[in-house]
Amino acid sequence: MFSLLIRRDGLIDPPAMSEFDAHCHILPRLDDGPADERTALAIARLLVEMGVRTVVATPHVMIDTYPNTTDAILAAVRSMRRLLKDSGLPLEIIAGAEYYAERGFLARIEAHDVLCFGEERFVLFESPVERPPMVLEDVVFSLKTAGYTPLLAHTERYRFLQDDKDAILSLRRLGVRFQINHPSFLLPRTSRRGELARLLYVKGFMDLLGTDMHRATAEYRVQTAPFLSRNPRLPS
Repeated sequence: MFSLLIRRDGLIDPPAMSEFDAHCHILPRLDDGPADERTALAIARLLVEMGVRTVVATPHVMIDTYPNTTDAILAAVRSMRRLLKDSGLPLEIIAGAEYYAERGFLARIEAHDVLCFGEERFVLFESPVERPPMVLEDVVFSLKTAGYTPLLAHTERYRFLQDDKDAILSLRRLGVRFQINHPSFLLPRTSRRGELARLLYVKGFMDLLGTDMHRATAEYRVQTAPFLSRNPRLPS
């Protein structure tokens, strides 16, 4: 498979963005995403232009920086749905979150106070970039024990995975699924983030695609070769 994807420039033909965006900061005023409804609608319009039809709204949840509650996220999703309907944009929005791997997250999992999506009950979470948190295995174990599927956000970004490919296999064996940001495939050969995204793709370790969009910028407009994504089966 890998040899069929290699181009003359040494890169690969990346997947096209699918109709399902598993990671997007589209909700206004909750984190470092859009500051108001106008910029949130700009994101929505760009997603529709790209061919996205369903987006999981995943604001950061971090105890000290973005202490978003489940109720606050659900209220913001309801408001965004009304805004999309009034604007005539054909975009379905699903409530989610991007949880930071910290001890406070463990308490949320124990209380079943987390937002999940799909039949797989994916829960998106992120880690520090440089090194895995001490609670990483506890987070994965707690999620799985509670009946969720741990989904690591923007897996290609983590330097501890770029430096240790065996750690990728270890996470897979623990039951962690991988979400990759689509723009990472378009990075040059010198980018370690792009290199890991392409490696995960050709090895079959890309479970879900996302934009991780915080602003409607030009980098997301690039479309590439068709790709049949393995999206979760969403509840009707």
